[in-house]
Amino acid sequence: MNLPDACKPEEPVLLAISGGRDSVALLHLLRDAGFSQLILCHLNHGLRGKESLDDAAFVRRLAKKLGVKCEIEAEDVAAVAEKKGLSTETAAREARHAFLLRMAEKYDVWVVLLAHHAEDQAETILANVCRGSGLAGLAGMHTVQRLDTGLHLVRPLLHVRRGEIDAYLKAKRAKFREDSSNTSPKHRRNRLRHEALPLLNDIFVRDVVPQVLRLGALAEQDDDALQRQAVAFLTADGRVKEDRSLVIVPELLALHPAVSSRVFALWLRDVWELPGIEHDVIEAALGMLAPDGAAKINLPGDRHLRRKAKRLWVE
Repeated sequence: MNLPDACKPEEPVLLAISGGRDSVALLHLLRDAGFSQLILCHLNHGLRGKESLDDAAFVRRLAKKLGVKCEIEAEDVAAVAEKKGLSTETAAREARHAFLLRMAEKYDVWVVLLAHHAEDQAETILANVCRGSGLAGLAGMHTVQRLDTGLHLVRPLLHVRRGEIDAYLKAKRAKFREDSSNTSPKHRRNRLRHEALPLLNDIFVRDVVPQVLRLGALAEQDDDALQRQAVAFLTADGRVKEDRSLVIVPELLALHPAVSSRVFALWLRDVWELPGIEHDVIEAALGMLAPDGAAKINLPGDRHLRRKAKRLWVE
């Protein structure tokens, strides 16, 4: 278990718990490590009927048995997904983050522990490869991730294999809930887990998970280096004016596209706090630097990026 220094056993911490093997294992590991002020946070997504209700009841009983605080809420994720036009997976993630934010505000505790493990990370990286992600996507999940809301998501089991978790639970004789949806071929992640990874193991005659994780670690390292260069450029004197406009200096034109694309992403997302800034927007913004580039492009939310007199700004 890999916990950052910010996670101290004597301080309260939120634990997102489904009742499944991974989160139950993390709960017991934390108890073994002396964490005495855990707050269990369980969100019933309402996707599996009675099974979901039984999961919530299991978490409530487990919290009572261990003498720790427990918060349980329910959300009709399917209805939210239909109303907002989102995938069920995206709606569920947004619902979880909103729930955890409410718990953070209630207890003034801004560290949330999640039970993602090594196979989860490998599946995430493979999925991002197939989506055509850049280095940030290839890096997969981070051990510590800070959300814009101020929440810090911490994944102490990210380098722990599923077999190690199973062995630990068996040794502890710990009970947990089995999620029937984990075997459904309707979910892409399940097919990666049960079909793609075993097939890759067979093709390469080896366990490929360590190699996929190595790819993620190298991508994270390279992405961090490029990101640092972008931050250094953007925060240098005279690059961004008080009105938040970006000055088109010769140094900007000379940047490698891997750095300049990150400069634009940081400027639009962090300085202007604009949502929905994806790869196509960044590419269009970079095109404005060309001598014959557009003087105006559309941005999400009916905003526009304009160029005039060697400056770029949003209106």
